[in-house]
Amino acid sequence: MACYVDTVREYPGAGLRFTRFCHLLADSRDELHAMADELGIPRRYFQDHPWRWHHDLPEPLRERAVELGAREVTLHEVGALLRRRRAELGMS
Repeated sequence: MACYVDTVREYPGAGLRFTRFCHLLADSRDELHAMADELGIPRRYFQDHPWRWHHDLPEPLRERAVELGAREVTLHEVGALLRRRRAELGMS
């Protein structure tokens, strides 16, 4: 699976059970959904967008995602991934 997790960041105003999240991304939606299923993340939490689709991953699940094969990436690498997706859609 080509899935990725970026750096954990604090979101104190999120109003959720967890306040520390990272992003779970993948090269394809199918790969992302498969990883989310493995992690027990309900599909309703999928953040759909033409090129920025992802899941916000609570910090406690990040290590498990890495154990399942998600690659740890920098914010710079996330930016490159999102630019590639956007270009594939013809939206420079």
